[in-house]
Amino acid sequence: MFHPDLSVDGYAVESKEGLEPFFLRKRFACCVGDNALEVEFSESRAAFIGWILDDGEEIYYFDNGSGNKEAVDLLINCCPEERMMCYDPDVIRDIVYYFCETGERNPKYNWIEDTFGAE
Repeated sequence: MFHPDLSVDGYAVESKEGLEPFFLRKRFACCVGDNALEVEFSESRAAFIGWILDDGEEIYYFDNGSGNKEAVDLLINCCPEERMMCYDPDVIRDIVYYFCETGERNPKYNWIEDTFGAE
């Protein structure tokens, strides 16, 4: 069951079935209160996933463990580093579904804390 305060791109979504059309977009954002999960896709449907707490106070990116810091083209923008791309559609859905249920980052996966602007 999804969180009662969940919105996806401004729409109330109550089920996994209702969420499915969003996975076909170039990008989408899920929000629960001040927490957000943003997903942006590459042409091959790999995803750059960011979790944002409290209007940008904390930002984390999915970490695929590769350590590769080369940029990756997305359908809209560019992913800062390849290590932040998720290539497994089941993992993408697991991360998104967990957020939609809890408003939190999925602890089963590794996350990179955004410190890129802190230098």
